[in-house]
Amino acid sequence: MKEEKTKTKKKGLYYFLLIVSVLLLAAATVLTVYFATNNTDDLAENPPADDNKDDDDDKPEEPDEPTGGETLYVAPVEAEGFSVEHNAVYANTITGFYYRHQGVDFAAEAGAEVYAIADGTVTSVSLSEELGNLITVDHGDGLVSVYRFVEPVDGLEEGDKVRQGDKIASVAEAYGSEAGAGTHLHFEMTLDGEQTDPAEYLEPVYSEK
Repeated sequence: MKEEKTKTKKKGLYYFLLIVSVLLLAAATVLTVYFATNNTDDLAENPPADDNKDDDDDKPEEPDEPTGGETLYVAPVEAEGFSVEHNAVYANTITGFYYRHQGVDFAAEAGAEVYAIADGTVTSVSLSEELGNLITVDHGDGLVSVYRFVEPVDGLEEGDKVRQGDKIASVAEAYGSEAGAGTHLHFEMTLDGEQTDPAEYLEPVYSEK
């Protein structure tokens, strides 16, 4: 009888411990889920700082791509247009002599101001009563402008720097084969030593100074 009571007590203790163990396990599971959920919410509300953000802020801004654009050239003299175009043919029906007009002519009165079409360096100032005074200006990149039948401004000489729109001369009387055309500015442009039509550069802005 005593033995049975002892067994019953042991059995009751066993079940008690089992229940306590189950309760502890359940409590541990609930606590684990609770803390895990809270940590997830905290991360969502307060994301970790990006260590690389400061580095990106410290980087200098990339410069904008250069837009650039074509250079515009001012007209060498105030005129409404060309009185003689590039490659016009001059011919003498009696002698049979003819030649092509290199450059363009601007009809203008004697004394009209002549301007540098762009920044550059004066490469020659040639004075000739037979061919007419001539000024050449090198604008860089192989481009040269030529001004004929002009009276250079006082002191202009080879090597002088000029800016676009600077007065470099005034229109003078024409000489030689172009004397019959009246007073005008004979204007030429060469690119890499080859004649080029000034209208390709000047026509869009011929009336501006």
